[in-house]
Amino acid sequence: MDIKQKEIEMWEAAKCRDRITFLELVCTDAVMICGGFRCSGLEYSNIIKDFDLAEYVISDFKAVNETEDTCQVHYCIETFVEDTKNIDLQGQFHITSTWKKINGDWKLIFNMDSRRSGF
Repeated sequence: MDIKQKEIEMWEAAKCRDRITFLELVCTDAVMICGGFRCSGLEYSNIIKDFDLAEYVISDFKAVNETEDTCQVHYCIETFVEDTKNIDLQGQFHITSTWKKINGDWKLIFNMDSRRSGF
């Protein structure tokens, strides 16, 4: 399985504001905790159309738990926005995601971010 590629596809969908592709990867009832706000995958997909993500860089990607039908990962991401009014979305974040194989397809069921502080 290449869950890293699935994560990249999810970020690309957000970058391109592609709600349909996002929902092909994310369960509608996924738990999404972003910036201290909790919503479902469906609710988050409605935010995608207004998402400001000019570029991103993923680093330190690793699977922390992996079975035949589930995979939990952690990585760091640095995000860049186009519009300075969205500067609070720019920065470095820790990300953890859990993916589950459902009917043969990998779907995101949990995602949480935390702004990265200086190390």
